[in-house]
Order: sequence, then C-alpha cells, then structure tokens
Amino acid sequence: MQLRLGINTCFAVKRWPRPQDWGPVVRDRLGLQLVQHSFDLVVRGVHTATEVRTQIAGEGLELHSTFTGLAAYSENLLLHPEEPARLAAEAWFGWAIGWTAQAGAVATGGHVGAFSFGDWVDAEARRTRWAALQASLDTLAGLARGQGLEYLVIENLASAREPSTMAMVRDLLTDGDADHVPVRLCLDVGHMCVPGSEGEDRDPYAWLRRLGRQAPMIQLQQSDAAGDHHWPFTRARNLEGRIDADRVIDALGEGGVDSSALLLEVIPAFEQHDDEVLDDLAASVDYWREALDRRGVLAP
Repeated sequence: MQLRLGINTCFAVKRWPRPQDWGPVVRDRLGLQLVQHSFDLVVRGVHTATEVRTQIAGEGLELHSTFTGLAAYSENLLLHPEEPARLAAEAWFGWAIGWTAQAGAVATGGHVGAFSFGDWVDAEARRTRWAALQASLDTLAGLARGQGLEYLVIENLASAREPSTMAMVRDLLTDGDADHVPVRLCLDVGHMCVPGSEGEDRDPYAWLRRLGRQAPMIQLQQSDAAGDHHWPFTRARNLEGRIDADRVIDALGEGGVDSSALLLEVIPAFEQHDDEVLDDLAASVDYWREALDRRGVLAP
C-alpha cells in the first residue's frame, strides 16, 4: 500500500489567498508537495487556471485536485428545490471541471447538494431530487471525460439531508465508461457524526474498510463522534479526538486499498493567531508523516 500525504488549501482562506502566499507555507513550513485546491481561493476573473497552474508549478508543488469549499457548502446546489438553481449549480460544476482541467489537476468535486427540509420529508420529492442528482452527475461525468479529467468525486457529509450514509454514497458512485469518467468518493474521516445515524455509518474506520477502495482521496481532520470539527492533529486534540493514524492505515489495509491520497483538511478559526495556525498545521503533518513512514506506506 502506498499513501501520499498532502493538504487542502482551506487553511489559507482569508490568510494566504494566492498561490505565492500559501505555496511557501505548504512547501517550506510543512514540507509537502501535494495540494488539493479549495475553490474558496479561486476568484473568477482575477487569475486564470493557467496562471494558477504556472504559479503552483513555480512553487515546486503538484496540484492533485480541486474541491468545493465552505462557500459552496452553504448552498443546496444540485439538490435545490428550484430547477433554475439546480441548473445554475450544474453550470457552476461545469465551469469547475474546465478550470480544473486547465489548472492541471486530475479530479474535482466535493459537496454536490443538500435536500431542503421540505423535499427531505416528502418521500416523492426526495426520490425525484435524488434521481435528478444522479442525472446531473452523469452529465458532469461526461463533461469531465471530454476535459480529460480522471474522475469526479462526491464527499460523504455530516448532515442527514446530504449524502451521508454508506448506502447513499454507494448509490451515487459509478465506474464510468468510454464517455464518462468514474464518480468516486472523497472520504472525510470526520463526517461520521450524522444525527440519527447508527452502526457502521458512525464509524470512520468502517467507512475506510468498506469504501476505501473507491476513495482515491481521503480528507484527514481530527474530530470526535459529536461534531465535524476539522481540528488539527496536535497532542491536545489527539487526546480529544478519535482519528488515529495507525488505525486509519490498518483500516485501509484491511479494505484492500493499494494507493490513495491523504489530504489534511484542517480549518482553523478565523480569529486564531496566524502563528498558532502554522504550528498546528506543522504538528499535523509531523504526526501523519511519522506514522506513514514508520508503517512503510509513505509514498515518495
């Protein structure tokens, strides 16, 4: 098993907004190369994807993928109750696919939609929205094939009205074909805190064993069973949280995973001191790098 260690640039929002700002943090302070870029840091009309690609390469980094950020997570997107809003979301994802291809990454995706309360409690509306979501993902998978991406990803999430159980996620995953890229999973280990869920759906290690082979990327955050905290992997937070590096590695091995990208997704509070943020990120990288190296699974 070979696991690459990288980072999602969500940590840089409002602090280090440009590649020339966050790039040295990733490369010099953290000693990482692999980057998943948050669309929270992509401002349309300011820098083209080609310019960002050049800047990232100039920092000696590798752009692995792009990902929906906190701004997109506030929207219903492809599950919005109104058709114009769903069509707008599909158009936005189409733009994201094109931007990602031009920037040189292999995949994009993330939060694809959330049911409104009204649609969630109406069984017929729920079925209709879900079928429309599947149809939209099929359309987008076709666009991604045409743009040369390798796959799209959906993310398991922390609300019952979003794709949040193994059954829901499996229902959205596809293998692709000559005209469509596969739809795969970005597995977030901190989202197994969905109110009302039970059994293996609440167990991050069960997710890794059951769905790890369909997850080419895994987002790492320290958390507990009570909430989606996006804590760093510091000594103090590791005592509070339930995500253990060795258990993650074991679960992936038990699931038959050959390779994956492990991407730190630490979201610091905006009011936290910047120096503390950097220290927390460095501690998180050290924690995971030590475990991966010690276990002999750290990919070069």
